[in-house]
Amino acid sequence: MFTFRSALAAATIAATLACADAEEQVERAAERASPRSQCFSTAQTREKIEAHKLVDPFACMRAAARDQNGEALGARLCRREEAFIYEISVLRPDGRLVKAVYDASTGKPHSGHKDH
Repeated sequence: MFTFRSALAAATIAATLACADAEEQVERAAERASPRSQCFSTAQTREKIEAHKLVDPFACMRAAARDQNGEALGARLCRREEAFIYEISVLRPDGRLVKAVYDASTGKPHSGHKDH
């Protein structure tokens, strides 16, 4: 009986380690896969604006405020697939907070954007 328990314990440990290894491999693969959408820090944003000759985010914030008839509160640079976009938070007069999405290369509203 002792041998059976030892074998069972060894099999359980091996199965547990195999599952943990498989989960770790999945996590590594997810990290290697390019993200569909990635947003950047302030320092990274400055670098991207200069390197890719992107539109000034404040110009897009002014346009978003005008287009949404509200006050632009902030913007962040993100990359969706191959496009750089600004996600701009706008406070409307009715108190709703919406997100406007602008193409960082052209300064125009991003095609297919939705207000949230």
